[in-house]
Amino acid sequence: MNQENLIALIHQLRNLDQEDRQKTIVRKIEHYVSDRSIDINLKFQAQSVLGSYFKSIRNYDRSAGYFREALNSVFLIDDAHANVIIQTYLEYIALETEYKQYKKARIYSANLLNWLDRHSPEDFIAYGLTYKALGKLFFEEENYPGGIAQLEKALDYFRKKLPEEHPIFIELIQVMSNAYIELEKYDQALSLYENILNKKIDAEDKFGEALILLRIGEIDYYKDLKQARSNIMKALNIFQELGEQAQKYILKAYLMLGEIDENIANYPRAINYYKKACQVIEKQDRHNQAMIVFIYSKIGMISIKMNELDKAKLYLEKGLPISESFANIRMQFLYGLGKIYSLEKKYEQAFQMYTKFLQGLEQTGHKVSKSYADTLQALAFNFLQQKQFETALNYYEQARIIYNQLMSTSCREEKGLTYMRIGYCYENLVRPDLKKAEQFYEQGFEILSKVKSVELLEEGLAALIDFYRRYKKRNKQKIYEDKLVKLQNMQVKKM
Repeated sequence: MNQENLIALIHQLRNLDQEDRQKTIVRKIEHYVSDRSIDINLKFQAQSVLGSYFKSIRNYDRSAGYFREALNSVFLIDDAHANVIIQTYLEYIALETEYKQYKKARIYSANLLNWLDRHSPEDFIAYGLTYKALGKLFFEEENYPGGIAQLEKALDYFRKKLPEEHPIFIELIQVMSNAYIELEKYDQALSLYENILNKKIDAEDKFGEALILLRIGEIDYYKDLKQARSNIMKALNIFQELGEQAQKYILKAYLMLGEIDENIANYPRAINYYKKACQVIEKQDRHNQAMIVFIYSKIGMISIKMNELDKAKLYLEKGLPISESFANIRMQFLYGLGKIYSLEKKYEQAFQMYTKFLQGLEQTGHKVSKSYADTLQALAFNFLQQKQFETALNYYEQARIIYNQLMSTSCREEKGLTYMRIGYCYENLVRPDLKKAEQFYEQGFEILSKVKSVELLEEGLAALIDFYRRYKKRNKQKIYEDKLVKLQNMQVKKM
């Protein structure tokens, strides 16, 4: 066999991106590799490039097989091929990490460090890349302290060869800061950027300064919204001075500011920022449907909170037809419109929206969830408003079953109200069942009594008092009247 042909084929495969031609070359290289007489250095290169090819087309078995065959002979390969050896190790480690074969990834990381110690101890970049790969492996296993430790070693090695301005430093620092955020160590995450920010300011690198301020604002978001807003505003002002080249970062800043104001319940200002973000999208990237849908949902849902239903309806109805490809965001449109149509007493339209919302939850495996039960309760209330008590009771019963399956205490309010309304339904059926009505009224009040809301307790007591007054059960009526008086007296003393 002509080994020069094999070298040429390896070179072609490394540099070719035409899939049809790649397959032809792969078949030829595989034919050469099957020859036992081939030079071991050349065979190693061929197996390495085949591993890379199959990794690129996501064929794990064949990729891993070729990488392992190549690396089994690594200590017999000439040091002249050091770069290919290092690259092969790193690609294989990345492959095993991606496919969650963490033990294999760790073993071959140790093997690479061993090879570097013996054959290339001065290759600080290779050491840095190895520890970077190990850091990713630790993070995949959710061992954040271990991952941070590996990345700190990587940074130490990179500093020996690379200038601090190299993009790899920003990349690693961002990954480390994300890990500190996961550990809720926000000050450590921020400290990673202090030195970089000062250097950007000293170098009068306005664009770099704004990028770092934006990142610092992201971290501040977790600990101090006021400080986060301040840093993001500083970044935004710089980006606006820079003009066209900074549009995507202006968009990001608007979205972050909108999120902050939404969190602090400054809804008018939040909507203003979301609208500005929308203007940037429409000017720069009209085809970015995902972002447009996201912004419409934000404005729509915030407008509902502000009781600006016409504005909410406008944005939600505009966004619903273009939300088909974005299942999670689409759910917000369906729920929001269901709520608006209910308030407008357009019960059939509300029913359609809520039903589609429930279907979406079922498809994503969230049938036993607070959202599902809350929506069933919303549907039930619509039928209650229409005096369709049988249908309302059916939906309330479904909601009650789900609430009872949930362990969280966060749904006590909804659960208690559901029990009370089931009582009301039993009372108003064509053939009323007053025994069951009383049972559910009292169970509902018992649940609401554990909720720290005076208004809800008063509502529950009033419902029970009215029930017993209607059916002339004076003794029971007096028990709950006394409870109501006691509750009101306690509130007066607190004033």
